[in-house]
Amino acid sequence: MTEYQKTYIELKKQFVATNEGPDNVRALYTFKEELEQSEDQQAKEVLVDVYDLLDFKKDAYELLCQIGNRSDKKTLKRLGTLKDYAENWGNHYALPKPKTPEEKQKEKERQAQLGLPTFRYHPTPLETGAFEESPDGVVCDCCGKTTHIFYTAPFYAVKDIEHLCPECISSGEAARKYDGSFQDDFSVDDGVDDSEKLDELIHRTPGYSGWQQEYWRAHCGDYCAYLGPVGSRELRALGVMEDVLEDPMWDEEQKEMIRESVNGGHLQCYLFQCLHCGKHLLWMDFD
Repeated sequence: MTEYQKTYIELKKQFVATNEGPDNVRALYTFKEELEQSEDQQAKEVLVDVYDLLDFKKDAYELLCQIGNRSDKKTLKRLGTLKDYAENWGNHYALPKPKTPEEKQKEKERQAQLGLPTFRYHPTPLETGAFEESPDGVVCDCCGKTTHIFYTAPFYAVKDIEHLCPECISSGEAARKYDGSFQDDFSVDDGVDDSEKLDELIHRTPGYSGWQQEYWRAHCGDYCAYLGPVGSRELRALGVMEDVLEDPMWDEEQKEMIRESVNGGHLQCYLFQCLHCGKHLLWMDFD
């Protein structure tokens, strides 16, 4: 047994024992990056296993195609299995690497450098896909200026709007000019009595794209921050599965659905976090 194999076995054991806990996911990613830098055949063989474990199915299949012994029946069988996953899944369902506090701070600094306003109820809109970047720039329909970051999530207005810049959303000008909103004010949790908070949420906060009508969670008398779409593996990797399952909104059948959910699957979960106590909450819908 090689040192690469020993390390992999130990990391996998910890990964399973902690139910895919965040520290162990990060450790696997660190090991993956080390293996990717090596030209050693033994390292590449173990890298196939790491890719497979983290659900980088396309990468696992392509690497095994390069290095695998096709005269070996086990290798051929594994290639057949990985090929199906690679063609149907690609790397779409790969387990994301949980960000460290330092990485989160760097993301905030990058957003500031890009001139992205701070959205209290949607703090990482580039990461969640609410905004996209355009190297060439597009023209904001609202202000007429060229922007390299434009909105891609729902905007509810009579007029069809193609592009909105972050500044026109943050200032409320886009909602005012087109008499529109970024979130249905009836599709929010009860318990927030401050009308200014609702106004900020629906008129000055980028929304998100769901399978059905998007819904916004609230906690501690305020609307929560939207963190992005997730499945059970992401919830475990972030270490928040038990936190979201404590929510009295869900019955036992629904909790089991959350435990079995797949990000991008027929049942989609959306993660929120309370701005005051830090509790994590979910919304979920079906395609």
